[in-house]
Amino acid sequence: MKADYKGYRISTWPEQDNVTGLWNGRYRILDDKEIVAYESFAEPVHDENEAHEAANVEARAWIDKQ
Repeated sequence: MKADYKGYRISTWPEQDNVTGLWNGRYRILDDKEIVAYESFAEPVHDENEAHEAANVEARAWIDKQ
């Protein structure tokens, strides 16, 4: 999923860990020049949709701190 937020572009996606079976919510934040400003992941969870939402929440929180 991609979203614009406060001058940044957020990309989020879930990834499943093949060993644990847990889902990681990954996110990448791009600045207004499409340069990666930050990239990380949310804590692992058991549900794919929860991972996606957690990544979105953490990305927005990072932007809010800037």
